[in-house]
Amino acid sequence: MVKKKGKSKRITLKDKYKIQRRVVETHRKNRKQAKRDAKAGIVRHDKKKDPGIPNSWPFKQELLQNIKHEKERMEAKKQEEKERRKQHQKGKATNLTELMMQANQKKSEFDARTAGGAALANDDSVRIIAQSHGQQSRRAYLRSLKKVIESSDVILQILDARDPLGTRIHPAIESGILSHFDKRMVLVLNKIDLIPKSNVGEWLTYLRRSHPTVALKAGTTQSRSHESGKSSGIGRSKSENALSSSMAVGVDGLLQLLKNYARASGESKSKKKSKTCITVGIIGYPNVGKSSILNSLKRFRAVGVSPRPGFTTTLQEVV
Repeated sequence: MVKKKGKSKRITLKDKYKIQRRVVETHRKNRKQAKRDAKAGIVRHDKKKDPGIPNSWPFKQELLQNIKHEKERMEAKKQEEKERRKQHQKGKATNLTELMMQANQKKSEFDARTAGGAALANDDSVRIIAQSHGQQSRRAYLRSLKKVIESSDVILQILDARDPLGTRIHPAIESGILSHFDKRMVLVLNKIDLIPKSNVGEWLTYLRRSHPTVALKAGTTQSRSHESGKSSGIGRSKSENALSSSMAVGVDGLLQLLKNYARASGESKSKKKSKTCITVGIIGYPNVGKSSILNSLKRFRAVGVSPRPGFTTTLQEVV
């Protein structure tokens, strides 16, 4: 038995175009009527009015009371949310001074909550005090820091330009470094391309009150060459859009400062011959750009870099 085919739902083009013309005509009439109503001041409500709760409902009064209480609760909730937003807006900093004050206050609260700092200054070296609760990673970090300080003539402390105070080491460690008469410390404000230029100038003015500060942007690697170790993104950039490029910016100023320290150290030790080389140590929190700055100073890929924090886990020495 042959099954019958279903009737097609397609319509002729004549009927299709006829329906389209009627739709367009209806929309045109509605627009004209809306214009006439607007001129006459007539307001037409398309939605039907809610008839409300019928009087024959046995629990009408209880239902009305519940609806009233729910409305009052929602109004109180909205008012509380509004007050909370006002308090949140009131606590925000409006300028750099208030921002630094809030950052210092939060840092002091955090130090007090974690039982204070873990390093104290001594005449001979930076003495490490292990916390009673024990933090192996922190102790290992402080041991490596002590080795870097003892073997370096100039210490480069790398700061993230987005949070310079949060990425700065403990003041006790800085005091311990400066207690050595032959040690110099330089603050390096890295990643200046991630903040406005005006903020960079204000941070430099603030940080230079305590230590010499240099602002730069480390070069980023865009091509990897395993044969020669060269990287096209490491070096100097003289173009106008240097901050938006992958080249390093501000490296020449840092190199000149290190050369001045080398000459000054040589003259202080010997009046006849200047010192030809110095040992530079690089310290800082994870993911602030220590390896990238080292590659920028060497003008080639001397050490490995990664966007993952904690990629460099051991002490590295580059000649």
